[in-house]
Amino acid sequence: MPIIPVRHTEPELLDLPLQEYSPEELEGTLADIRLVNRYLGDITAVIKHLSVMAGAAAGSPLRVLDLATGSADIPAAIVDWARVRSLPIRITAIDYNPRTVEVARQRIGDYPEIELAVADALSLPFPEKSFDIVLCSKTIHHFTEGQVVRLLQEVSRVATRGYIVMDLRRSWIPYLLIRLLTRIFTGNRLTRYDGPLSVLRSFTVNELTSLAEAAGLSGFRVSPEPFWRIVLAGEVR
Repeated sequence: MPIIPVRHTEPELLDLPLQEYSPEELEGTLADIRLVNRYLGDITAVIKHLSVMAGAAAGSPLRVLDLATGSADIPAAIVDWARVRSLPIRITAIDYNPRTVEVARQRIGDYPEIELAVADALSLPFPEKSFDIVLCSKTIHHFTEGQVVRLLQEVSRVATRGYIVMDLRRSWIPYLLIRLLTRIFTGNRLTRYDGPLSVLRSFTVNELTSLAEAAGLSGFRVSPEPFWRIVLAGEVR
């Protein structure tokens, strides 16, 4: 068995047309993702890097774009973090799936700082330099290498200050753990199939570094995080 599994490219169930799964299955897997984000380090990793880039409040709100937001739990956690620090913030959270955006809309009533929209992360409907910081959490493993390069170019195009791209880090250990956890803690068909496959579709530190270079990014760093996460973060130049 190789030390690192070969990257898989078959689609996850969530990448299939909407008719391939029910609204109830979608809501269930989004709930599972929220638990993972909360307890397995996703929110912690994003806020850790965001706190470095955000700096002190400078009067006008920090403009943040969150790509493939899911049920917008990470933007909500960021708003909570910003409120504690009296940091004015405005987050535009987008997702390609209109059903997912509706789920998110039902959950952010207490967060007027968040604006939701249906949009494609590979072709952002925003002018250049529209946001201070662009976030993309646990999404790039859904794409081909060419699409990841395109996404990173779009991220760089609309950001003025920096970007944070967080994802899984491909390895046998997280694959086996998530396979076990999805069998114990959820009966959701999407989560049980997509969770382990997400690990096998994800990138290594070296692979993500190469993709960032292919996208023309500079001044970035790719760092492993706890619980087999990986973060690409950098300043726009």
